[in-house]
Amino acid sequence: MFIGMTPCSEHRYFLPRHGLVVAASWPRPTLTGSRWIRARLYGLLFGGPTPGSPETSVDPEALSAAVQLIEEQDIDGATRAFTDLGYNVMVHAPR
Repeated sequence: MFIGMTPCSEHRYFLPRHGLVVAASWPRPTLTGSRWIRARLYGLLFGGPTPGSPETSVDPEALSAAVQLIEEQDIDGATRAFTDLGYNVMVHAPR
């Protein structure tokens, strides 16, 4: 069980019973000019997670519930849960 997981930009889970990989990735916004400068200044001045990142946007309890669905082998439910959290989800065979 994945207890105490923190939201991050990439999550990958292998489901051996189905032979599938569930990959959830946080959509990266394209930063243009002033937005890129503001993000860099924020990081230099305050440190910590960037506003709009999964560390600040995703509820850890909801993430734990989504991971619990994966552990229960509920691929459709987990895909919906990660999508509701804001992740882009892809289910594929291992590479």
